[in-house]
Amino acid sequence: MLIKQLYTNCLSEAAYYIESEGEVAIIDPLRDTDEYIQLAKDNNAGIKYIFETHFHADFVSGHVDLSKQTGAPIIYGPGAKTDYEVYNSKDGEIFKLGKISIEVLHTPGHTLESCCYLLRDEWDKPHAVFTGDTLFVGDVGRPDLSSGNMSSAELAGIMYDTIQKKILPLADDIIVYPAHGAGSSCGKNMGPETFSTVGEQKKKNYALQPQSKEDFVAAVTNSLAVAPKYFAINANLNMKGYESLATIKQKGLRALSIQEFKQLQADDVLVLDTRQATVFTRGFIPGSIFIGLEGRFAEWAGSLLSFNKAMIIITDPGKEEETIIRL
Repeated sequence: MLIKQLYTNCLSEAAYYIESEGEVAIIDPLRDTDEYIQLAKDNNAGIKYIFETHFHADFVSGHVDLSKQTGAPIIYGPGAKTDYEVYNSKDGEIFKLGKISIEVLHTPGHTLESCCYLLRDEWDKPHAVFTGDTLFVGDVGRPDLSSGNMSSAELAGIMYDTIQKKILPLADDIIVYPAHGAGSSCGKNMGPETFSTVGEQKKKNYALQPQSKEDFVAAVTNSLAVAPKYFAINANLNMKGYESLATIKQKGLRALSIQEFKQLQADDVLVLDTRQATVFTRGFIPGSIFIGLEGRFAEWAGSLLSFNKAMIIITDPGKEEETIIRL
């Protein structure tokens, strides 16, 4: 059995590669799927399942592209409605992966379709739980991002029941692998670690302490920052599907002549400069917007830029593709 956490620091996002006897499951893949496919190829393995813990709001998942490239089904929890083909799992359903298995735990609260995935080892012993945005190190998922017609307090109440019935009964030695770490806007109190154990979270996580539902709801909903404006757009893309990343790169990776650039700029196209700050400050095209590629570039771009306006990008040489992928 192999479990590999693929952590992307600039998004504080964790995807997971799980392998047993040549069969692979990917949990919460990022948009750029090459790494997962290459890992499986290097290990002479095949991707059998793509598990999504919920409709992500902070990034566009790679599930649709990865499914098209590998033929592996996309698995969501109960009630997840999409505009593309998925398999809606049932609470308690078990998926075999080589000599191990993955059990679906329907854990609504962050969103109604949210699920955790409990991995059982070769001896059928619960070994790890992939908690998505249901349970973080030091926190639980905020209940105000994808509530439909429900209030944050109502979803937080559902989250309380989920914690009591699905999380707290788990054995203390089970490893907790969440979808995010510190820096993500999907929680408000995440610790610096990218994994933990159920026992540690029972001791230290404020949301897992003995408390009434009313106190839990107050604690979880208090002092929530305003969600970034791109969250709703990303969640909608994850529900409805999207154009393949290969097509986007093909369209976007085209150098412009000076004449083409000036014509587009005259047509009020947004000009985004992603070069290093020290380079940008020495000279830049008037009217351009600077968001450096280093650091949390995608989050700043998503928070500040228009979603329905054509864009020209100016990058350091060799950084064109990375900029497009991260956008």
